[in-house]
Amino acid sequence: MKTADLFELSNELLQQRQPHAWITVIAVKPPSSAYVGAQAIVTSDGQLHGWIGGGCVQSTARSEALGSLTAMAPRRLRLGNTTEGFDDVDVRPMNCPSNGEIELFIQPIANAPVLRIYGNTPVAKSVAWMAREADFEPLTDAEADDLASAGGSLPAQTYALIATQGDGDEAALESALRSSARDVLVIASKTKAERLRAVMALRGIPESRIAAIQAPAGPDIGAVTPNEVALAAVAGLVALRRARKPDGTRCKGANQPSADPVNRANVVGYVNPVCGAVVDPARALSTVSLSGQTHYFCCNGCRTEFDRDPQKYLAIAAHMRTPATVE
Repeated sequence: MKTADLFELSNELLQQRQPHAWITVIAVKPPSSAYVGAQAIVTSDGQLHGWIGGGCVQSTARSEALGSLTAMAPRRLRLGNTTEGFDDVDVRPMNCPSNGEIELFIQPIANAPVLRIYGNTPVAKSVAWMAREADFEPLTDAEADDLASAGGSLPAQTYALIATQGDGDEAALESALRSSARDVLVIASKTKAERLRAVMALRGIPESRIAAIQAPAGPDIGAVTPNEVALAAVAGLVALRRARKPDGTRCKGANQPSADPVNRANVVGYVNPVCGAVVDPARALSTVSLSGQTHYFCCNGCRTEFDRDPQKYLAIAAHMRTPATVE
C-alpha cells in the first residue's frame, strides 16, 4: 500500500471517528526486509495496512500499536538481540533467524474523545472549558438539546461526567450508565456515590455498568471552589484516558518489557476487569484461572481486589470487548 493510500485511509478513519496508529520504520540494521521510511497503519481492531517488515516484526508492532492507542501516547520500539537500551526506546528481542534489527516510531491518531457533561452548574461550565483545553470534545446539556432538535444524533460517547450536584443526579446517572460511555465520573462524595450506586441497582442497571462509575470524579486536591472541583474532575478524566487507575496511579508492570522472548500465541491484549488497563499476557504480574479461562492482572493490587469478589469482576469481564488477536 502506497503512502498516499495510507493517508487516504487515515482520513477515512478520522471521518468515521475510528482511532488508529501510524507505524514508521526509522532505522534498520541488515539483514531485514524493511527499509527506512516504510509505513503502516494499525486499526483499533488489530488489522495492519501497509508494510513494515516480515511476520516477525508485524506481530510485535501490531501489539505495541494497540497499546499506544490505549494510552494515546507515542512509542519508540526497537526489535533486536543487542542488550543495550535507552530510556525512551522499548527494546524487544527479534525472533527472526536473520537476526537483523529494526526501530519503529508509533504515533496514535484519534479524534478528541467525547465528554458528555450532565448538569448546568458552575462546575459543569468550568469542566467544559478545561476539558476542551485538555483535548476532549465536551458536549453540554444545551449542545445535546440543540443537536437533538436539529435531528442529529449524538456522537459515540467515550466518557460521561455527572456535574448535576443535587439537581437530577439519579436521572442523569441512569442516562449516562445506559449510554455507551466507557467511564462515568460523578462529582460526589464517597457516601453519596454509594447511595447512587444502590439507587442504580434498584433501577435495574447491571453490576457491570455500575462498575463504570468513578466517584469522586478525580484525585483529592482539597478543592473548594467550582473551578477547583472542575480541575480535579478533568484530572480524573486525563488519568483514565492515559490508562491509569481511577486514583491516578499507574498499574505496576503495565509497561515493563517481557523477559520471555517467546511469541505468546500472538495475543494482542487482555482487558483487566478491575482497573480497565490492557495487559499483555506475556507481561502480566499475576494471573488466576477460573472456569477454564485465565485472567491477567497488571499488578498484585488488582489481583487482590479480584479475589475479594471474583463473581463481580467475572461479570464485568463478560461484558468487556473481546481482546483483539492476531491470526
